[in-house]
Amino acid sequence: MKYLNPYLKDSRVVVFFDFEGTQFSQEIIAIGAIKVQLDNKFQVKSTSKPFKCFVKAKDIVGSYIEDLTGINDNLLAKEGIHFLDAIKNFEKYVGNEENIKFISYGNFDLKMLHSSSVINLINETPFIQKIYHNYIDFSQIVSHFVRDEHNHTVSLRDGLRVFNVTPNGDFHDPKYDAINLMLLYKAFIKERGILREQYLKVLYSNPKLPAPFAKILRDIKKGKTVDESVLIKYIEEEI
Repeated sequence: MKYLNPYLKDSRVVVFFDFEGTQFSQEIIAIGAIKVQLDNKFQVKSTSKPFKCFVKAKDIVGSYIEDLTGINDNLLAKEGIHFLDAIKNFEKYVGNEENIKFISYGNFDLKMLHSSSVINLINETPFIQKIYHNYIDFSQIVSHFVRDEHNHTVSLRDGLRVFNVTPNGDFHDPKYDAINLMLLYKAFIKERGILREQYLKVLYSNPKLPAPFAKILRDIKKGKTVDESVLIKYIEEEI
C-alpha cells in the first residue's frame, strides 16, 4: 500500500505492542506484543508467538485500571517483574533485526514508557531509544482514512468493527490488544473496498477542505456531473 511507504520504508519486521499502566503515575504494569514478518507489499507473511509479561509498579494500580484490565496489586506482587527486567525480556523477544518498526495504537504507550523509566530511575536504554526512533502510531495512519461520526479518531475496538474483524481475547489485555492491532493492520491493507468507502466519508465531511472543493464533493455525493467549469464557478464565488 503506497500510503505506508514513508512509514515502513525498507522495514520487513514490525512489532505490534501495547502497554497497560497504572491509573495515577502511568507506570507500565503489563507488556504485550507480537512480532511479524512482512512481505514486499507490507502484508503479514508470518508471525511469532506473542509476548506478555506483568511489571511491578511503584504506585498502586488504581480501581479504574483494575476494573478495566483485571490487573491488581496482588497480581503484580505475585507475577510482576522489575521494569528493567521486563524491558530486557521484551528486547530479547524482539531480537536485533535492523530496520525494525514498533507499532502501537495511540502514542500514550510512549508516554508510559518514559514515565516508567523516570520513576524507576534508569537511563533510557539503547533498546528504549530504539523504540522511540522507530515508532509508528497506527491510529494516525487509520485516522487519515477512517473517522467516527464526530470526525474523531476511532478506537481500536471501533476500527476492528469498521473492517468487520472479529477481535481476539479481551480488550485491555496487552497481548490481545497487540494481536488485534495486527489484525486491524491486515484488514487495513486487504479490505480496499471498505477503506475506499470510509475515506470517501472522511473527505465528504472534512471541515478543512477549501470551500470550492467541499462544494464539488457535495455535488459528487448527490450524483451530479462536475467538471473544471463547475470548480471555476465555485472559485469565483469565493473571490
